[in-house]
Amino acid sequence: MAGTVVLLVALAMVAHHVLRTWSRGRFAAPGRYELVGSTVDAVVALALVRAVAPPPEALSWVWVAAAVAVGAGAAGALLRWPVLGWSTGHRPWLAAAHAVAGAAVLVVLA
Repeated sequence: MAGTVVLLVALAMVAHHVLRTWSRGRFAAPGRYELVGSTVDAVVALALVRAVAPPPEALSWVWVAAAVAVGAGAAGALLRWPVLGWSTGHRPWLAAAHAVAGAAVLVVLA
């Protein structure tokens, strides 16, 4: 049961990431900080699923599809990157700290 909940939370984070990167409306990320943050969150969520509660064989393809969606979201972030600025109201080190913390979590989960 806990594995299913973790997988559903990870899928929600991946869907949020894809919406933030590919959407042009109200769901779109307003700046680069948000793009970095949503990408890190989605990758860490998928790593957490694999480390804590690997899905059973029947649901493993759902995880693979979610990993592909994270890749598609990262591609959307790369395409939007040049037209977005760094959001005002954030400190410059915040996105870097978020990315470093995400990388540290990935190292621990690997």
